[in-house]
Amino acid sequence: MSAIILLKFFHYLGLFLAGGLGVAGGFIQSAHRQAAMPPAEPVQKAMRKMAWLSLVAIIILWVTGIGLGHMIYGTLSLGWAFSMKIAGASILLVAIALVNLTLSRAGQTGQPPSAWVMKYAPMASRGALVLVLAGIAITTTS
Repeated sequence: MSAIILLKFFHYLGLFLAGGLGVAGGFIQSAHRQAAMPPAEPVQKAMRKMAWLSLVAIIILWVTGIGLGHMIYGTLSLGWAFSMKIAGASILLVAIALVNLTLSRAGQTGQPPSAWVMKYAPMASRGALVLVLAGIAITTTS
């Protein structure tokens, strides 16, 4: 029982980090896009740190989620809704990893990050979150 509590604690911590960083990053990007000006260097550095924290958060969610699934249910084969949740979580992981890769490359080359990635990765992330939340809501409803 204590292992499940520990995994849930870190799972909730991952949710907290990912959610906060996702909302903050969205507001920052939206404000700069509306102002039609690139973020200042300190803001860019903060955004890169937020992107890395988001990646750490999603990895924490994956590791603890797999552990919880096996400890509580004995399997990850929990039906179509859970598969939808896993698909959404996979899209989210890829989108966050892609943003991190793009921001890292931009930081190394001194060029702005790919506008395409920075526009569509957040959209994909939001859509993926809908799949994740709907999938887990359906899965955990009796």
